[in-house]
Amino acid sequence: MIKTILAIVEGPVRGTGFIDAVLGLAEYRQAHVIFDILTAAPLLSANLAPLGTLYTLPGELRQLTREHASSLRTLLPPGSQAEVVSHCDDVGWIPGDLRATAPLADMIVIGPGDAWSIDWLRRRTIETVLVASGTPVLLLPPGRSLRSVEHAVLGWKPEPAAMRALHHLVALAAPGARIDVVAVKHGLDDLPETVLDPVVALLSRHGFSVKGHALDRSETPQERLTSFALDRGADLLVVGGFAHSRVREILLGGVTRSLIGDPRLPVLMVH
Repeated sequence: MIKTILAIVEGPVRGTGFIDAVLGLAEYRQAHVIFDILTAAPLLSANLAPLGTLYTLPGELRQLTREHASSLRTLLPPGSQAEVVSHCDDVGWIPGDLRATAPLADMIVIGPGDAWSIDWLRRRTIETVLVASGTPVLLLPPGRSLRSVEHAVLGWKPEPAAMRALHHLVALAAPGARIDVVAVKHGLDDLPETVLDPVVALLSRHGFSVKGHALDRSETPQERLTSFALDRGADLLVVGGFAHSRVREILLGGVTRSLIGDPRLPVLMVH
């Protein structure tokens, strides 16, 4: 069950759409909300991140952080019990700060790119919390929320991350929900049909209406999954997030990174 939602935003908050979507999700799930505002020290240009930070006195940065927190509180409805916490630092350090001190939650929610002025910070934040927290990350596109999950698409690969994604979907989906399990073929010799049968059987035992689909790779896997989910009118696309580099930075698989940059429907990622 989802009882604590951590919503990560960049300060100052741009518009109320994402805030309203998170509050609506929390109301439906009867969950507590924690808004974590990230305040980066001023940059010469957002396109230079993680470089180009201007020197800012610590007191000035703390004051800016308080202003961002105060402005978010004004967007909350009267009597709201939502918590507001903050992280402030050089833009290159904030994701690492989150790794160490982000509040515990059952789900992390992050909004679309147009709600962030520093695209690098959004991407790195998603990558960091996905890999470091062990918590599922929900990405919301502009103008979309997520309440009851009546129809979901599960992108399947026979790997541990996909199995963990499946378990989170079982906990999130409405009783009797429709679930399409989708594998994207990688070549003529790839036969994912044999992989999907036990997944379909497992989900069916949970009472869901399940179908398996082996799709030819006529597009990139992320485009294939997204197009399929949109064509089916799914409420949610669920995928496992895969990490490859442990040396220089977190590099996620191509499907994961593309969905981070351009989610066109709500996407739940699990590492």
